[in-house]
Amino acid sequence: MSIRNGSVLTILLLLSAVVCSAEEAGGGTGSAALGSTWADAAKLPDLFTGMWMTFGGRPGSTPPYTAKAQKYVDAYKPKLDMPYAEEGCKTPGLPTAMQFGPVKFSYAPGLLSIYMQATGHARFIRMNQPMGKTSPKYYGNSVGHWEGDTLVVETTDFLPDITFQYGMGKGLPRDGTLVGMPGAPVGGGDRGAGAGGPPGGGFAGLSASIWGPHGEDMYMVERMRLVDRNSLEVKLTIYDDTVWTKPYETTRNFTRIEKGISERAVFSGEPEEWVCTVSITSFDPATNTYKDKDPEEMVKFLDKLGR
Repeated sequence: MSIRNGSVLTILLLLSAVVCSAEEAGGGTGSAALGSTWADAAKLPDLFTGMWMTFGGRPGSTPPYTAKAQKYVDAYKPKLDMPYAEEGCKTPGLPTAMQFGPVKFSYAPGLLSIYMQATGHARFIRMNQPMGKTSPKYYGNSVGHWEGDTLVVETTDFLPDITFQYGMGKGLPRDGTLVGMPGAPVGGGDRGAGAGGPPGGGFAGLSASIWGPHGEDMYMVERMRLVDRNSLEVKLTIYDDTVWTKPYETTRNFTRIEKGISERAVFSGEPEEWVCTVSITSFDPATNTYKDKDPEEMVKFLDKLGR
């Protein structure tokens, strides 16, 4: 009888240890990891008050190109596939869309949403779920989880026609601001409001950048962390072995925008409606047809916006 009771006790202790391990793995909320319930909202770092504007960061150096990409770069000439200059104002997709203007985080159990005001679109991050496979999208297929105070977001399944930056043009520094950061002047840096330019930068240096196709399995990881209440650091790593021989890495800094908080902001701290007004295609009512604008003129126009 005592042996039997001892066995039962051993089993109970083992089961208890398994439950404790599950709770620890799930952030102390049972089997559900942080970000899965409404109660978790109060436990999350406050990404949700106000909006976030990027004013600069630490650009990384362009990794060495693959032989295929180098051949493309050597033959590259200014193209039509530039941000905000395509028919119907097509979104540039990720990672470019996160760099143009203020963003707003919203939460629901199992889902983080980021409204990107400069495109008028939202991207959706499924929390604590397997990546799986979806049809390609401009903003890809994103899943996220918390590692301590850091939100880790993994994204893949991108459409082939997102606006994807390889690097800077010939004869220009290879350590300029790259990958979705066309608001930077030639040679790196940032022309955001803190550097004498318009808030969030503009399109300066657009014609100096090299844009091209990405690989089918392109994959990006963002690590988002509050440095302090009003500073958000986003470390971005892009994996594409059809373009670079090693991952591209960069860091962007975002500042919280609240009404009356930041003198640099021209925003109220609340999300606003955005309407696209720049396109390479214009409608001619006299002939009832659409007419493409000259791409070189569009590049000059967009570069001028950033100066």
